Amino acid sequence: MHKIIVLSIMLLASNCLLAQNKASIKGLLIDSVSKSPLEFATVAVVNAKDTSLISYTLSDKNGVFKLNGISLERPTRVIISYVGYKTHRQALNILKGEMQDLGTIILATESLNEVIIKGERSPIVVKKDTIEFNTEAFKTRPNAVVEDLLKKLPGVQVNADGTIQVNGKSISKLLIDGKEFFGNDPKVATRNLDADMIDKIQVYDDRENDPNHKISAAKVNKIINLKLKSKIKKSTIGKIYAGGGSRSRYETGAILSSFRDTLQVSLIGLANNLSKTGFSNDDLYNMGGFGRSGGSQIWDGTLGGRGWGGIEKVAAGGFNINNDYGKKLKINLVYFHTNTKTATNGDVLSEQFLPETKLTSAYNYRSDQQSLKNALSGLVEWNPDTLNRYRYEPKLEINSDKGFDENTGNTFNTIEPRLTETNQKGQDLSRNTSFNHSFSYNRRLKKKEASISISHSLSLNTRTSDNYSVNNLTSYTTSLPSVLQDRYIDNGSKSSSGMLSIEFSYPITKQLFTEISSGTNYLSTKEGVLTYDKNSQTNAYDQLLTDQSNELKRDQFTHNIQPKLGFKFTDEFKLKIGFNASLQDVNNHFSSNIGDIKNSYFNLFPSISLEGAGYSINYYEHIEQPSISDIQPIVRQYSTISTFTGNPELKPKYNRNISGSYYKYISAKQININAGTDLTLSQNNVVRRNMISANGVSSSTPLNRDGGMSGYLYVYLGKQFKKSQNWQIGLNTSLSSRIDKNAFFLNADEGVQYQYQFRIGQDATFNYKELLDLASSYSFSKSITSYKNVDYISRDNYTHSLSTSATLKWPKKIVLDTKYSYVYNPQFGAGFQKSTHTLNMSLALLMFKKDRGQLKLSVYDLFDQNISNYRSANENSIVTYSSAILKRYFLLTYQYKLNVFKGK
Repeated sequence: MHKIIVLSIMLLASNCLLAQNKASIKGLLIDSVSKSPLEFATVAVVNAKDTSLISYTLSDKNGVFKLNGISLERPTRVIISYVGYKTHRQALNILKGEMQDLGTIILATESLNEVIIKGERSPIVVKKDTIEFNTEAFKTRPNAVVEDLLKKLPGVQVNADGTIQVNGKSISKLLIDGKEFFGNDPKVATRNLDADMIDKIQVYDDRENDPNHKISAAKVNKIINLKLKSKIKKSTIGKIYAGGGSRSRYETGAILSSFRDTLQVSLIGLANNLSKTGFSNDDLYNMGGFGRSGGSQIWDGTLGGRGWGGIEKVAAGGFNINNDYGKKLKINLVYFHTNTKTATNGDVLSEQFLPETKLTSAYNYRSDQQSLKNALSGLVEWNPDTLNRYRYEPKLEINSDKGFDENTGNTFNTIEPRLTETNQKGQDLSRNTSFNHSFSYNRRLKKKEASISISHSLSLNTRTSDNYSVNNLTSYTTSLPSVLQDRYIDNGSKSSSGMLSIEFSYPITKQLFTEISSGTNYLSTKEGVLTYDKNSQTNAYDQLLTDQSNELKRDQFTHNIQPKLGFKFTDEFKLKIGFNASLQDVNNHFSSNIGDIKNSYFNLFPSISLEGAGYSINYYEHIEQPSISDIQPIVRQYSTISTFTGNPELKPKYNRNISGSYYKYISAKQININAGTDLTLSQNNVVRRNMISANGVSSSTPLNRDGGMSGYLYVYLGKQFKKSQNWQIGLNTSLSSRIDKNAFFLNADEGVQYQYQFRIGQDATFNYKELLDLASSYSFSKSITSYKNVDYISRDNYTHSLSTSATLKWPKKIVLDTKYSYVYNPQFGAGFQKSTHTLNMSLALLMFKKDRGQLKLSVYDLFDQNISNYRSANENSIVTYSSAILKRYFLLTYQYKLNVFKGK
């Protein structure tokens, strides 16, 4: 015990000595003419020799600044800068442990005619909504990449997965000299570009799709712009890799991007059986430039990495071409082809609680799926001047899928230990073609804050599907016969939609303004179902089941006009009140004897929004038409004991929505706060009437009920400690909750189901001299399903998750990576694993100039415990899923990065 006391005293003494080796400064900043205080001026203490940053802060609204913990190991000076004012420089002569008062510092505005004398630049400059970092003030190791540099910047957080936040807000894209060379996700740029190429790093609001600033500042993400030391004339970046390992695991791929002035050409090819693309999603978006078209081709064509279940093989390739013609015209063309094969195997346990018994179904499923996807997309963006902006995006996708699935299972209850056994096999062939384009035009009018915007979109989709299934049901009860069903279903659907809208904004007075928008939408949907049984005599599927076959066509016109009147109390505090006059004409045509069902709906939906400094509150109303599948008046037979019947009498769903958001960043303390909430109340909610018998036969049909509700709330708190070049620490706490309320029908019971979800998480990051990176996180999540007006038992699930990762870049040329995760699900029953320990490790040897080469030995899931389990409760039932997932393997991979830049 005495050793612990002595150690504590020594630690306390060392902390006191450390504090005595540091000093503090304070002062007041005012304007030379008005004598008013200057808020958000940058106060930076730097090394007098090389201008590297030691510590910094910003002045508050009273012009006061205070800076603690200044290291005095070397000569220092303070640099105070404010946009439009002369920079103040002053040497510091402070004693250890002293608080030096610099007094009142008067900043004078810069004259347009005066001569600027070059000297050291301020490490940080705030220009309205732009933060600019001078990279010379942040020292990195010789072979550091941009990500290493970003980790040192105050207010910037680089997470373990490479995602970036600035002052608590996410980064939407990363630019190089204002050009979108690396798409919407910055990770590949930050992990492949050398830090010593960068002159300045700018951070500002992402208003590219919001030129009229209609989105609240609390909801706008950030853009990072890397200003190069010399503009790129010729450059090539990329990487090539190949690897093999145990359990026949392999990966190989190459990605190459070549730049010539404003031209970028990127090629990608990859293949692996590791349930991933081989490149991260960000590689596809960034190094290949596949995010520049702003399209969805990544999700439609290239993403593997299921992770949650199944083992995937991927072979893919494509190209991307970007070209900027000066600063006014940008053109992009992207093509990608992907061949994905997925094998899935798992178990499902379903427990349905009925008044007379508990019905249990247990079955094993297996599936093999192959998907061929082709995606071609483009972008033309033209900004002829500062007032006009044009943008056009076309996309074409041609996909085909084929799959085979098989499941076997049995059903029993508390009365009968053996009810049924099922064996089902199926094959599905589908083809899908879609074309979409969108056009937008925005013009800023001569009067300040006046603008007009025109938008148009068109979508054409065609899908066909051939489904073959053989269902063999063996019954052990007299109430249900055994049956063998061999069936073919021909599904086909076509849809086309078009939209044209115009929006006009005009200031009436300095405080009063108006916004008027009007739009027309057209949607045509056609869906056909032809169901055939196999003819035992002809061995062909020629026995048409008319009661399970139908064709439905829907034509829907929607016309909207939305006038709003706004009042600007201050530049940040605005109130908007308006309404949406909506007219909908819906014509549903059935091929059956029901005939046409025509409806017209006219609604006046009120809307209100309130925006302030970092917060917003919004209220609006709208209606949703029921899905075309729900209203088809046919019986869909999913299996020999499960059917679904459509309801053509369904009414539209009426929603009332209120939402709010709050954002605040305290720069002096590097604290960020993010919070948001959303609540939707619904009438005519579409719910299912489920009939389930004790022997397992079920049927379902949709109907309308009032009283639907869904809502969520989240709070995010972050704190950084980055006032030293040697170490950086980040702490983040998150809380979130959700509630869903819906009516439900189960046999003779009608009740209300409430589903609650809650999660709390804590993250911590630590970086020391770019040698050691640590990240850890813990989360606790709980879900509760409860019922009203019925005598059902509430069910709850909760999960503990813990993960930690570490990267050690020592000794030189050696990189050790580890990642450990632990998941605990105590509610899982017998036969399902309650907890899992997953450990991934890799050891890499760096080689060649600037560590371009890398030889890495990896082990995935060292303990061989990786699982994919899930448990849910709904309508007095509990379902537990378990799926096969990628298990332990060893992999040896060699990678070489190509990164060649030549200035003009």
